[in-house]
Amino acid sequence: MDARLLWLAGGAFAIGTGSLIITGILPNLATAFGISTDTAGLLISIFAIAYAIGSPVLSTLLGTVERKIVLAGALIVFGLANLGAALVSDFHWVMLARIVMALAAGVYMPAANAVAVALVPAERRGRALGLVNGGATVALILGVPFGTAVVAFGGWHLAFLLVALFSALALAGIVLRLPTGLPRGANTLAERLQVGRRPDVLLALAMTVLWTTGAFTLYTYIAPFLDNHAGIAGPWLGAVLVVSGIGSALGNQLGGSASDRYGPERTLFVVLTTLAGALAAASLAAVMLPPAVAVFVLPLVLLVWSGAGWAGHPAQMSRLAAMAPDAAVVALSLNASALYVGIAVGSTLGQLTLHHVGTWPLGFVGAICEVGALAMLWLARRRKGTVRRNDSDITEIAIGAPSVR
Repeated sequence: MDARLLWLAGGAFAIGTGSLIITGILPNLATAFGISTDTAGLLISIFAIAYAIGSPVLSTLLGTVERKIVLAGALIVFGLANLGAALVSDFHWVMLARIVMALAAGVYMPAANAVAVALVPAERRGRALGLVNGGATVALILGVPFGTAVVAFGGWHLAFLLVALFSALALAGIVLRLPTGLPRGANTLAERLQVGRRPDVLLALAMTVLWTTGAFTLYTYIAPFLDNHAGIAGPWLGAVLVVSGIGSALGNQLGGSASDRYGPERTLFVVLTTLAGALAAASLAAVMLPPAVAVFVLPLVLLVWSGAGWAGHPAQMSRLAAMAPDAAVVALSLNASALYVGIAVGSTLGQLTLHHVGTWPLGFVGAICEVGALAMLWLARRRKGTVRRNDSDITEIAIGAPSVR
């Protein structure tokens, strides 16, 4: 495998860490700015909304710009936004910095995937994409937990400084190792919207939104949830997030293998069912178990939940690529936007739940969303069966019809 892909993965690691590190430091930010934890959660919602809207628009506008310049520029902006967030003392400025981070991330990731495809032969594209996007998985295992742990010793500013450092290291690799003259983007916004209007793709994207909404209803507020119901905070929270990251990595690998062996739809049915059960189990443990017992149970639940949540990604991407073989790249970029819409809706739903009820029902609310995602999957399968029957009927009529001369 081309070693230059490692630098692309390094950028994905920096962006993955910067995107999700907020989940581990929400209580610290809330205390520092004198706001509630649910208000601090807006930093995740605003990031997700900016990414979902900005990524397809900016990727299209920058489609004709040299790929190396796009990647380097995105990492520079992302790193400077994190540096700025570390230096300000007003919550509104941190929110503005998060919007800038999201726009930069939304430019970097599609471009990095396109470059990964361009750097390797056709038979290695799957592995190349897996390596680049694996940087985000490593961020869950190392970046987010480490950033969460250091904040307990040096304050929330360190988290953003750490991400700025990761961005600078990835930038050095991109500038020094990446070639120029790589193929550039060619899809217009109209082409993206045309693919998104296909009924089967639309149902799949709705499933992505609901699935991600359910996961991030709880994940956004995992720090106060674990603190309130299991007494897990500070460095111990970082350790539990490592467990979660390991589950994500394992789930990503198992989900890809299961999708190839059993098919994307069967895999997604198992994934969403498991995810709904794990989310409900988290709330049940919070309600029924004392903290002295929940401290051992909840990390195991989190391991299963993270594994199930990430196991669905390879299956869903394979499913979308099969739905739109003529525009697979566009379909996958739309899925990324749908994923961030789900993050925005999930963090907002979690905020409302936390504000009006508390942390304990977050898992129950998330589980209901996963049931909704299962309903979208069922509707898609039913529609596909109906289309096949109609096509079969048309074929039989055409074969049986007398010829006219």
